[in-house]
Amino acid sequence: MKMVHPEISAACSRADVGLWEAFARSSQGGSRSSGDGRLVFPEYRGGSLRVSEQEARFAFVEALCQGPLMYSVEAPTSKLYQFTGKSPLSAQTDLAVHDEDGVRICNVEFKAKGVRPSAEKHFPIYKDLQKLLREPMWGLWFHLLEAVNNSTINDLLSVMAEQVERVRREFEGDVESPGLTIHVCVLHHGFAVQRDLAFVTDGGLSDEELRARLHLDLNVSRSQLLAVGNANGWDLHRAGGPPAN
Repeated sequence: MKMVHPEISAACSRADVGLWEAFARSSQGGSRSSGDGRLVFPEYRGGSLRVSEQEARFAFVEALCQGPLMYSVEAPTSKLYQFTGKSPLSAQTDLAVHDEDGVRICNVEFKAKGVRPSAEKHFPIYKDLQKLLREPMWGLWFHLLEAVNNSTINDLLSVMAEQVERVRREFEGDVESPGLTIHVCVLHHGFAVQRDLAFVTDGGLSDEELRARLHLDLNVSRSQLLAVGNANGWDLHRAGGPPAN
């Protein structure tokens, strides 16, 4: 069963560490220690930290540079997309990962903040998932959250399952990605979860199977992950612990 390139998973784990260190450093106003990364979360005028997809993107690039893979930024898609306007156009992927020979092997989209399933529209998620699913290579969704409660991650995953189903329904026959890796990094609680979803195996991953896999049972307090009731096949990476498998 094909999964995401192991060096990409390793980069995700290194990015987690860089993000946790940067968040702690920025929250405490401390200086950079030897060996730490150089990322800082900027402050709003009121003193709170700005957490966005940009921090996730730069932490991932910094982590990727510690391994053998290469990357391109705002990489053009191979297909045409019509999100606005009257004519389909080439779109852009946040980041594309290339192997040591320069061959593009994975498209990456970065997002931040929680998602409400009850929201009327989820166009930003739909749009980026469409790009990841229709392009003929593996996709990585890297999502950054400042803090969570017991439902935050499952709310996000529920919306993602719904939007994956929508893309596959609307573009039946034109979904060529062999699979998608979902990586969620939580800053304040110091943990990350990751799972590979292989679409082109054993006849494909059904909508029912997809929804079953996009769920996990976590118990969190206001400041930490207390317990994992059911990991449901997800890899867990804790701050100060070993990387996810």
